[in-house]
Order: sequence, then C-alpha cells, then structure tokens
Amino acid sequence: MGSTPPIMDRPKVTSGKPAMTMSQHLTARHSAQRREGMTQLIAAVLALGCLIGAGVLIGPINRVRKERQFVIDPESFRGLPPDIALLGKLGTFRALAIDWAAIRADRLKQEGKTYEALELHKTICTLAPRYPQVWVNAAWNMAYNISVAQFTPESRWKWVRNGLELLRDRGIKFNPKSVTLYKELSWIYWHKIGDFLDDEHLNYKRALATEIERVLGAPPVTLEDKEYYDWFRKIVDAPHDLDALIDTDADVARLVAKLRDVQLAPDEMLLEFVARYLRPELQTAELVSESPDSETLTDRRLGILTVTDEQAATQRLLSAIRSKVLRERLKLNPERMNALMEAYGPLDWRNAFSHSLYWSAEGDRISQGHENLNRNDQINNARFILFGLQKQIMKGRITLWPDFDDPFSAYIELTPDVRYIPYLFDAYLRFGKQYFGDDERFIEGTPGPNFMTGLVSNMQNWIELLYLEGGAQNLERAENYFAYLREFNRAADGSVQARYQKTLAEFVMGDLYDQLQTYKAATAIVRGFIQRALKQFSLGLRRAGTTSLRRAKQAFDIWQIATKRDLNERRKLQPLVVQIRDEIEIYLTHPRVAPLYKARLWKNLPVLQRQMVWDRSRPYFERLCESQDPAWSFARAFPQPPGMEGFRKTEIKLYGAPRREDVELGKTHKR
Repeated sequence: MGSTPPIMDRPKVTSGKPAMTMSQHLTARHSAQRREGMTQLIAAVLALGCLIGAGVLIGPINRVRKERQFVIDPESFRGLPPDIALLGKLGTFRALAIDWAAIRADRLKQEGKTYEALELHKTICTLAPRYPQVWVNAAWNMAYNISVAQFTPESRWKWVRNGLELLRDRGIKFNPKSVTLYKELSWIYWHKIGDFLDDEHLNYKRALATEIERVLGAPPVTLEDKEYYDWFRKIVDAPHDLDALIDTDADVARLVAKLRDVQLAPDEMLLEFVARYLRPELQTAELVSESPDSETLTDRRLGILTVTDEQAATQRLLSAIRSKVLRERLKLNPERMNALMEAYGPLDWRNAFSHSLYWSAEGDRISQGHENLNRNDQINNARFILFGLQKQIMKGRITLWPDFDDPFSAYIELTPDVRYIPYLFDAYLRFGKQYFGDDERFIEGTPGPNFMTGLVSNMQNWIELLYLEGGAQNLERAENYFAYLREFNRAADGSVQARYQKTLAEFVMGDLYDQLQTYKAATAIVRGFIQRALKQFSLGLRRAGTTSLRRAKQAFDIWQIATKRDLNERRKLQPLVVQIRDEIEIYLTHPRVAPLYKARLWKNLPVLQRQMVWDRSRPYFERLCESQDPAWSFARAFPQPPGMEGFRKTEIKLYGAPRREDVELGKTHKR
C-alpha cells in the first residue's frame, strides 16, 4: 500500500469559493501593520508629551506639597538630634513613630512627667505638622498642665505664653486653613487669661496688657469713638518696610539720627520709652512738677520727641515701628484688627478678650466656603466671637497703670463697657441666621433656637447695665431690648411672660430692692453703688458716676423707710454722706489703685465730698506726689477744695455701731 500524506499537508477542502485570495490577504496584512505602527507612534508621542508635562509640573507640584505640608520641610529638622531627624526620612514608617510618641507622651503626662511629655509633643508636631490636633495637644500641655505646676507668676505666664506662641507662630503657619487651631488659640486667650478660673489670672492680664501697651502705647484720651479709630488708623496706614521709610523720608531719617545720639534705637526700645514717658493721659502740664536744673538722658530724649515741628515725623516713625512689631512678632494684622473694630467697636487690644475675638474672627473668616471642616469646631469658633463680645461688655474697659520693669506689679482693673452691646446684639442675629437659618424652627429676627437662650440671658444683663449707667441713649436702648424680650421670649403658650409685664424700672430694680431685707445686704448694696460711682468718676465717666450715686441714694432711702419705726438705731445705716466719705478714703489710699486714677477721681468729685476727706488724706497725697517719677505737683494733682474753713465748723451725725440681727440679747454662741 502506498503511504498517505500527513493530515497537516492535506489541502483544505471548503465548500464554495475561498474566503480570501492570497493577494487580498497580503494587502490586509500590510494595512494592519501600518495601523499598528501608527498606534505605536502616537503612543510614543503621547508618552513623550506626558514626560515633558510631568517635568514641567514637578516644580509647581512640589511647591504646593511643601506649602500645604504634604511633605516635611527639611528646615523643620534642622538642629534636631540625629535619631529624631532620621524619623522624618522613614516614609510610611513615620506614622508608626508618631503613634509610638503619642502613646508615650500620654503615659508620661499621666505619670506627671510633663516636661518629658512636652518634648515628645514637640517631636510629634515636627513629624506631623499638617495634623492640627498634635499642635492643640502640645499647646494645651504648655498652657495648662505645665503652667499650673509652676510656683511663680513669671514661670506660669511663661508657659501660658509658650502655648499661645506655639499655636500662633507655628501651628497656624503650617495649617492656615484649620479652624480648630483658631478656636483653640481663641480659647486660651478667653479662658486661661481673660476668665478668672486660674489662680494667677490677674497676673496674666497684667502681663498681656503691659506687653501690648509697650507696643501700642497708652490709648488716647478721646471724647468719641471716632478719635480712637483715627488713632489706630495711623498704624494701619503706616509703611510695612521700616528701613525703606527711614531711607526715603528725610524728616524721619533726621529724627532717627537724633534718637541714636541719645542711645534710642528705632525699635521696641523706642516704643517702650514712649509708653513710659509720653502717656497721653498723664497730662504732664497739669500734674508733673517743674523739671530740675540738671538735664538727664531722659530729658534729652523727651526734648527730641516732643518738639512740635517734628511731631508728624515722630508719629510716622512710631506708627511704622508699631506696625512692624504687630505683624512680625505678635502675628497680628493691623488691617484686620481695624476691620474688626469697625465691625465690633473700639476694642482695647490690652484686653485678652480682644485677642480672643481676633483669632475667632480669623477662624470664621478662613472657614467660609471650605469643605471638609470640622462643623462643631466651626460653630464653636463662631461662638467665641459672641463670648468675646459679651466679656467686652462685662470687662471691656481697662484701667491700667503699667509697670514695665515688673509687669506683675502693674495696677489693672476691668469694668463694664456698654458700648459693645449693640454690636453683640447684631452679631447674635447675623451668626444665628448664617448657621441655623435653614432650621425649620428658625424665626426671622431671632438668632435661632441654638443661640436664643444665650441671647436672652445676656440681654437681661444688658438691660440692667444700661439702666444703671443712665443717660437718654442708654435708657432708650434698655427699653428697646426689654420690648424685644416681651415679643420673642414668650411663655410656652405664646403669652408674654409675667416677669416682663412690668415697667423697666421694676424689672431692673425689683430684685435688687427685694434683697434689701437685712442690714448686711442693705450695706453691701448701697456701698456697692458708691464703689461703682467712684470707679466711674476715676475713668472720667461723670454722668455714669452720678447715676450710680443716685441708685445708692434710692437703695438707702428704701432701707431707711423700712427701719423708720425702729425704736433703736441698731438697724439704721450711717448717713449716705458718711458712707460716701468712707469709700472715698478707701479708694484714694488703696495701694492697688493707680495714682493717675486717684488724681482723676479727685478732679471729678463734688466739692462737699472732697471737703470731707481733705484733712485726713492730705499727708497721703503729699507722699504720693513725691513718690512719682517724675514727681507730681501736689497743688496741681490734689488741689485743696474751696470753703474748707466753713466746712470744718459743720458736724455730721453718726449712728452707733449696729448689733448683729441674728443674736438675741443675753445669749451667746453655743460651741
């Protein structure tokens, strides 16, 4: 048998015509090869374009990564120990290092080893600069945990300030869009410094107020708020480049040369000298004695700075230095400070609540229109604007006699300032609508359900403050706010609450008069009004002081009527004129009251009240004037009141010492 050819060599038999001829197959093959080559060419061109584009964009991308702290800036590790610096180069293992450090820091804090914990917190901040919470933890550790472990006001203030500066100078620098950091910074100013829960809160207030007055100088004595705004506007409009100002302004350059001759540099040294010796409220011509014949270095400096023809150049120089210090050291933007005052009133920047308001307002500004924010922190940050303004109402007027050598010995007192009330009312309505306007419970004209309780509580305080301070405008505002409470703070059934169904005077004074039930309470209320009046007189608020004295007389008269039928005098208060005399003596000789405000009080007191304390207080006044630097003129600061000869011939009736009301005659305390 013949061999059969292999199957693979057999011709393929198909039915019908073949699918493609050889020539067609070759043509199709060549066409496919051309398309494949074109595709490869296009892909190569695109790849090359992508490589070129990547090369072009790598610079901007790296800049964005560095600006937004997606990578660690090598400068952050400069000066760190090698083992710590190495952690920054561990890539993804850096997260493990951060976790370990955080756990270790928390354990050390629980063991009371706050300093060691602090060092670890600093390391964490360096390793995770874009994580706001690490900055919050480190700042809290400084301002709260470490500060309270110190034993002197200097040490405690140092650590509170360290916490502030960590957030302000570094945390916000690396996280400028983090509302959490602004909220925490605002909180430290508001709670740690401004409030009263820390045992050393007064020393913190003294240190902050003295530091700011060293930079800005004492606020000007003004008759209206516009004058205050104009004063601060000079700082806002000052050139940002101090060196350029000195180089281009011939008058300023000449002034700087003269100051250098008397060892006064155009920096914070000059600002402190001005704050010490050129306080506008000192009214040198009225208080200070004639200068001695020998001229001191201070006299030469004052001679340069007080030349009338050079006042414009002096102001330009001082404003530029102040602007520089605010921007570079204190990280405060004068333009935004000014905008804040235009929105919320004439803020006194020596007050911690003004700084709290500034940083919370900054947080609210930067958080608008940004996604992925912590909503609770955003709303709580806005609340600090309201809280800050409310504290401005209760403690916004600062009385300061700074001690630049020992700030903790400075005299400071914070008293109410009703000028901020309308600003806070408007802020409540604005923020309420901004954050809760979409709530179905929102009522137009109110701050919404979330803020309404706070507004009502605050308004009742405003009404009392406005009424007690007096004046047509204040009384009109008090009536307006009282009407608002009637309209919007209704009972559950929609009716007007009973406490609002009375006159304004009954609403404000009713509770106060109800307290006039015991000798002790009556004494406290009457003397409280007198003390309030003396503080107001010392601040130049004569109308408010007169109103407070009138309220003291009203309370006194009510008590006297209640005790009119007493058979003895054990429950009668001393005559009002005697109580006023006693409080004046206490105020004028109190060691913590600044001499300037004693002189102001003396100037504003009625003649009769000055006559009553003159003979007893004169020796003290003489010593007080001699102790000032430079010495004050006794005749100018505390002039003798007229009519003393006639007054000395009068007599004032006094009541005997009252007996305790809660102890019956013939009985003693049982042990």
